[in-house]
Amino acid sequence: MIKIRLRLLSYTKILKDMLGVGPYLLLLGFIVEGMAIISHQWISFPIPLSPVIQAILTIPCVTAFSICIIWINRQINTIKVNLLNKQNELITSGPFAYVRHPLYSNLMITIPPLLVIWFANLLYFIPWIIIILVSHFVVAIEERRLIIVFGEAYENYRRHVPALIPYKGAIGKRFIKHT
Repeated sequence: MIKIRLRLLSYTKILKDMLGVGPYLLLLGFIVEGMAIISHQWISFPIPLSPVIQAILTIPCVTAFSICIIWINRQINTIKVNLLNKQNELITSGPFAYVRHPLYSNLMITIPPLLVIWFANLLYFIPWIIIILVSHFVVAIEERRLIIVFGEAYENYRRHVPALIPYKGAIGKRFIKHT
């Protein structure tokens, strides 16, 4: 019984190390978006979108979200293997070559616009802005730990690759070539 409990605690720690503070950001997103959905009854800033336009705008968001999740999942499997083998290897390939936090980036860039499109209401920009602002604080908390774990390698990676918005284009790829 004690061995099972210790193994469960070990897996819980591995899961916490792998996910960081991300689940809290996701939970906040659900809460803020839920509050917007509830308040939609009383506060509304409708925009005229026909069902055809909504469908056309939904396709690129869902496609981008799906591609990113598949791509990120492959990288998370690599991280999981490293954690299970007690290795501290900084992953800088795949989506991590474009942003340091691709899962947060994907959620920020694709989910809130879908709510604006589906509900045809500008009210959903408010939670989006809140999520963007809070995510910068969440990233700062997570990166303090990453700097402790990876040291100068992470600092160098941090100088070349943006945190959430892939605005620097191929700079991340150039970082990979130099390491």
